[in-house]
Amino acid sequence: MTKIGKEITTWVEQRRKNPDLPLPKTDSAEMQPLLALIDELEQENRKLRCRHGAAISYIRGKVDQLLEVIGTVPLRPEELDDATLISLDPIGIVSESFRRILENSRATNDKLHLAMQEIKGILESVGGGVLVLDCHKKIVSYNQRCCEMMGWSHENGTDRSCRDFICRGDHPQGCVFDEMMRTGRLTKGSYCGGDGQRHFDVVASPIRDSQGTIVRAVLLYHDITELVEAKAAVAQEKERLFFTLASIAEGVIATNRHGRISLMNQVAERLTGWRSSQALGRPLCDVLQVFNSEDQHICLDILGNVLLEEDPEQVVGSNATLRSRTGEKLFFAMSAAPILSQEKSVAGAIVVFRDITKEKKLEEEMAKSSRIESIGQLAGGIAHDFNNLLTAMLGNVSLAKMMTDCDSKVHQLLSQTEKASARARDLTQQLLTFARGGNPVKSLSSLGELLKESVDFSLSGSKVRCELTVAEDLWPAEVDQGQFGQVIQNLILNAVQAMPEGGLLRINAENRSLDGRSLVPQVTSGNYVQITIRDQGPGISSQDINKIFDPYFTTKELGQGLGLAICYSIIKKHQGTITVESEPGWGTTFYILLPAAGADAAAADTAPQVTETSAGKGRGRVLIMDDEEVVRDVAAEMISFLGYEVVESCDGEEALVLYAEAMESGRPFDVVVMDLTIPGGMGGKEAVQKLHELDPAARVLASSGYANDPVLADFSRYGFKGVVAKPYGVEGVAKAVEKALQEQEED
Repeated sequence: MTKIGKEITTWVEQRRKNPDLPLPKTDSAEMQPLLALIDELEQENRKLRCRHGAAISYIRGKVDQLLEVIGTVPLRPEELDDATLISLDPIGIVSESFRRILENSRATNDKLHLAMQEIKGILESVGGGVLVLDCHKKIVSYNQRCCEMMGWSHENGTDRSCRDFICRGDHPQGCVFDEMMRTGRLTKGSYCGGDGQRHFDVVASPIRDSQGTIVRAVLLYHDITELVEAKAAVAQEKERLFFTLASIAEGVIATNRHGRISLMNQVAERLTGWRSSQALGRPLCDVLQVFNSEDQHICLDILGNVLLEEDPEQVVGSNATLRSRTGEKLFFAMSAAPILSQEKSVAGAIVVFRDITKEKKLEEEMAKSSRIESIGQLAGGIAHDFNNLLTAMLGNVSLAKMMTDCDSKVHQLLSQTEKASARARDLTQQLLTFARGGNPVKSLSSLGELLKESVDFSLSGSKVRCELTVAEDLWPAEVDQGQFGQVIQNLILNAVQAMPEGGLLRINAENRSLDGRSLVPQVTSGNYVQITIRDQGPGISSQDINKIFDPYFTTKELGQGLGLAICYSIIKKHQGTITVESEPGWGTTFYILLPAAGADAAAADTAPQVTETSAGKGRGRVLIMDDEEVVRDVAAEMISFLGYEVVESCDGEEALVLYAEAMESGRPFDVVVMDLTIPGGMGGKEAVQKLHELDPAARVLASSGYANDPVLADFSRYGFKGVVAKPYGVEGVAKAVEKALQEQEED
């Protein structure tokens, strides 16, 4: 190959790669004809290419028109290239196009079928009823679950209004489809079946076309009938539980497993001082302030043991102190138990508690009462024995006093001893009243004298000054002198304690006649003696004044709360009343009303005094029965001093034997004095019955160291003619014996 040939070959290869490459420039005469030929060929080639492109475009356009006529889409260049397009005839082109379309259609149909099967599977497995509606509420499709929920047969078909199947012809309020169409958004609602027995949750979701217009809607129905019924049952149970908790006397608090309050009844609200709305969600220990006897907060300990994940404990009967939100302290009994879930895990705790403050106070009062009863029994025994000793002392002193000259120093000393013995008798009377209470042994008495004696005794050594005013014509009254003295002394003692720095105590005794129009409560018409005791102490608060006479109520740090309760009991047993008026800062006033015996009864208790001139004038035989030898001896001395023949016995059996022997001998006893209480033997209460079987006319006097023995208060009912209460002196026994003998003469 020549040099020119090589250059031309190189240029042709480069020109293939770059068609725009210009012809090579050369001055060679040999190349000029060749270059001119190449240039001519290129121009012809350009013309041919232009005609070829136009032909292909023409043919492809016609083919596309043909395909469009037969209802298919135009062919894309990658589906039918230019070479194939030029080489095929029109029928071939259409055939090839259909072949390609059918291949694509089969693939698309397979995908559509798979998609439809997936959608069907989803609809059937969704768990709810699916209903597809068009924009006019016509049913387009639905799943099997929808048929089951609505009670349709699957042959009901489509293209019918949902109102015919769902709403049963009614237009329901709050239709979720209407709301979805109005808002254009996913809408939720509820629906009650046509029979009213089924309940559904409904979700309506819009389906839009390419222009955004809602053309269909998918409605998803969930059957919530069991849930609604369960909620109704829970609501009913909750209501029943509410009324149950509201009707019980115990406080009930429930917590979750974290110890926070989830439920609280009204009693718990009252005891803790927390309203339920305030307490819900709070830790239990913030509301239930529980303390043990050592003032330690124990709520956390109790709750922690109950809420243990493993082996939770149950607390039963725990007694503690509860401090309410208002600061009030209560004694209460508490029980706590875990609340277990179905899986037996701890879901919370239930705490039940009740106020036992009254029971606690009652226990304390019973314990106090038991102690007081024990002390009372001891006091009663002491008083009984002391009265026996006082009988010996007072009897001997009264005898010695009668054996001395009235103007002698010895007589004066004996008189003082006699007064001291009488004071000691009053003390034993108080011991007996404290020990046993009982009915008063009444006698006609001058209350003015008793008031003066009580004032002198009670204010001895005190800084308090007393103004005692007694009406000159004050009516006498039937009272137990010992018990009445105890009432006055208790009231004076309260006044002295109310005025520790001293003050003025005013006591007034006057006559009062009351009728049916009287403003004094619980008092019938009649004549009364009114005693008023007014101090200058600090007074009594309004919340305490109504409890002032309650047993064991006291405002004193070391008080027992028995003094005023005993006063109230004694006055009531005298058919009287005792009331109180007080105002803080203005002192306290007690009013006592006692039935008066009448103006002409004052002389009833004025029997002549026994003096040494009356000694030895008594006539008759007297039998004395007493287990205490010292009492028998002094009684025998006093009665013998009065001139009576005396025989002694130590118990009821011996007295009955002696009385029977005296009757058989023709020298019966005129009077018998019997001690009521004979330890280990027959006392006077039993012996007098047997004695009346021997002699229905027997004159028997009752005697006892228990001056408030009920037999003494109603002696005639037990067969006695009179009473000789210990301790007694010559004057006392003389009056009793002479009165019994007078009745014998009158009979």
